Amino acid sequence: MSLRLAEAVADQLRAKPASCLGLPTGRTPLGLYETLAEWSRTGALDWRAARCFALDEYIDVPGEHSFACYLDSNIFRHTNLPESARFNPLWVDDYDACIAAAGGLDLTIVGIGINGHIAFNEPGTPLASWTHCAWLTESTRRANAPDFGGLEAVPSRAVTMGLTTIMSSRKVILIASGQHKQGILSRALTGPVTAAVPASYLQVHPALTVLTDFGFEARWQPSRAVSRIQY
Repeated sequence: MSLRLAEAVADQLRAKPASCLGLPTGRTPLGLYETLAEWSRTGALDWRAARCFALDEYIDVPGEHSFACYLDSNIFRHTNLPESARFNPLWVDDYDACIAAAGGLDLTIVGIGINGHIAFNEPGTPLASWTHCAWLTESTRRANAPDFGGLEAVPSRAVTMGLTTIMSSRKVILIASGQHKQGILSRALTGPVTAAVPASYLQVHPALTVLTDFGFEARWQPSRAVSRIQY
C-alpha cells in the first residue's frame, strides 16, 4: 500500500513538478513518507516547484505534537521543498484562498477515521464546508491518545480542510490500514452518501483511488465515479 501510494505521489511530481499536494498525518502514511524521503535523499524526486498543504492541525498543542512538526520530521526535511511552499491551516487566515491562489490541489491523500471522518471533518460536517475549526469527537481523541500518552492530553479542537476543500482536489487517494478500518471503509464506499459518514462523499468524486493493506471488495458500479480500487 505504502509503495503504491509513494509511486502515485512520485508520478504526480514528475508529470507536474509544480503540483499542489494535500498531505495527511497519522500512522497510516508513515510508510509513504519513509519511501518518499528515501527517494528524495537520492535525488530521484525534485520538490523545488511543488507546494504542500497539510490537511489539518491541532489547536493549542505543544510543538512536538503538532502536525507541522510531524510533516517536517517525516518528509519535508528530507526533500528540497522550499520552506515557503509548506502550508498549514493554522498559519493562514484563508486557507482555501491560499490553495486557490496556488492553482488548486492536484492530489490530496486522506485517511479515514474509525467514525468515518476524513481530515478532521467529524460526523455531521456538511459537504458545503471549507477550512474551519472543529471540535474533535471522543472516538477521534481516543484513537489519537497513544500519541499523547493519554486521552487527557489530546487536544479537543483543530483546524481542518473542509469537505468542499478536499472534494475540489483534482485527484483524491483514500488510504486505510488495519482490519479495524474494514467496516467503516465499507460503510463509506458502499453505503449511503451522508454527513453521518463524511468519507462517504468521496463516492461521488470523479477521480478517487482507494488503497488499503487488506482485501476490500468493491460493491458498487464504477459509474458511481470511483475510478479504481487497489489493494
